[in-house]
Amino acid sequence: MKKWTALSTTNEDKRWQALSDALTAKGCENEFVPWSGETGLIENLEAFEVFDHIRLSSRIAPQIMKHLKVQSSWTTLLGVVDGMNRTPHGWWPLCALYEAFGQVLIQLGQDLDTRGNVLIAGAGGMARTAVAALFKGGFQKFLITNFDESEAQNLIKDLRARFFGLTVNWVPTDKIVLLPGESSVIINSTPSIEDNSLLVELSYLNFLKRPGFLFDLSRRSKPNALLQEAMDAGVRSVNGIEFAARTDILWAKWGFQTDIDGGAYRETLKSAFA
Repeated sequence: MKKWTALSTTNEDKRWQALSDALTAKGCENEFVPWSGETGLIENLEAFEVFDHIRLSSRIAPQIMKHLKVQSSWTTLLGVVDGMNRTPHGWWPLCALYEAFGQVLIQLGQDLDTRGNVLIAGAGGMARTAVAALFKGGFQKFLITNFDESEAQNLIKDLRARFFGLTVNWVPTDKIVLLPGESSVIINSTPSIEDNSLLVELSYLNFLKRPGFLFDLSRRSKPNALLQEAMDAGVRSVNGIEFAARTDILWAKWGFQTDIDGGAYRETLKSAFA
């Protein structure tokens, strides 16, 4: 019986239980145990020794990573992970969201215009992962917009140091509507909440070449203002539930050596995020 948990600043227990049930249905004995301990300040990893697998949110991962004895050169370069598997040599971190992005980019193939800019809303771990995946996929020019300029500038500084040949610049939120139509992709990694005025600014889509692509990483069954406007304007889009499903399917294979049915699991997540 494999026991696992998730550390996050938001409650996604319905999602994790859905994954646990999907694993059980495939004959994988597992138990998801909601984490009730400290997440604000984790001094060491001793409390997690009862688990075989841990999922991590992008805000929790940095404080976990500093306690790890080993990790791959790629996750070190990437600077973000979204889960860990316990091995005889300690915890081994990986980033399934990065691999999920890679899958989507390969699937879209020649439909993507790598000559255009990529406009990214947000400056957290998901934004960092998106930049890394798109940069590997051939994009070189990135724009970052975010309510917290200092957070965005820290990300920009770090990206310039990590990825040679990447161009990345800051765009104030009140300057989005003034951008020329030179972006071929937009990434939204900000939350779908009613008072997120940034989604309204982005939804004008004046900066986006047509038809363009929207990768919306917010995980809600109901489309937010940006996703709805993109759909109405004929902009091709991939929503956050698709990315969540792909990452969970990857972790099912990596952490539990189990292949779960993607189509059925996507439908289950739609209910979990309703």
